[in-house]
Parts: sequence; structure tokens; C-alpha cells
Amino acid sequence: MNPHSSADRLLLLLLRANAAILLCAVPCALMPFDWMDAVHRWLGLGPLPDAPVTRYLTRSLSLVYGMHGAVVLGVTLHWPRYKPAVPFLVLLHVALGAALLAVDLTSGVPWFWAATEGPGLVIFGLFVLFVYRRASSAPPSVL
Repeated sequence: MNPHSSADRLLLLLLRANAAILLCAVPCALMPFDWMDAVHRWLGLGPLPDAPVTRYLTRSLSLVYGMHGAVVLGVTLHWPRYKPAVPFLVLLHVALGAALLAVDLTSGVPWFWAATEGPGLVIFGLFVLFVYRRASSAPPSVL
């Protein structure tokens, strides 16, 4: 890694932080179902249905989030080669954020969940794109 500007270093930091947060979902795939039920109840959503599809979706979703985190981490570990993929990752974040907002608004999740999940992804993605454009246009500097 040889970042050329403070914007480039910030971009790398943002993506690694994003990867770290996403990778936190992996252990949740192994979480006991009783713990998931306790969180569900704590959120005010009542008991978590104990059905095969619920068990499958909760665990597979955690693994998908983790896989996404691994992809983002991989981009940062091979930075010069994959830095041009950042706008595509941003597009995915913004599209996912918009889709999650629509899902949240029709799913009956608590208001704070709907207000933060999708919009947060959109805002984060647009901020990453802003930093990417600054990093890509910055002249090289001596570190």
C-alpha cells in the first residue's frame, strides 16, 4: 500500500472500518437461537418465530454480510489493483441502502431501525464516493 494523499488514507480507513463492521456478522451465524430471540424481544418485536426458514435466513444473512465484508477487506489489501472498484462498491451500498429502506418501511421494524439502516448506508456510500473522488484527483505527496 502506498497511498498518495490524506484523502487516499481516509478512503482506505473508511473501507477497512466498513469491512470490520460487516465481518462482525459472521459470529452471529453461530449465535444460539435463544440469544437471537432475546434480541428480537428486546427490540419490541415479540418472540422470534422458531421455524426452519427463520433459522436459515438469520444465519445465511449473517454469512452474506460477512462475505461482503471479506470482499471489501480484499479490495483494501490489494489497494492499487482494486481501488478503481470503489465506485462500484459505492453503487452497491447506495442501492442496498435504498432497497433496505423500502424493506424496513414495509416490514414493521422499529422507527429507529428504518431511519438509520438504509439511509445510513446511502450516506456512507456517498461520503466514500466523495472521498474517492478527492483521493483520485489529489496530486501525489511524500508521506
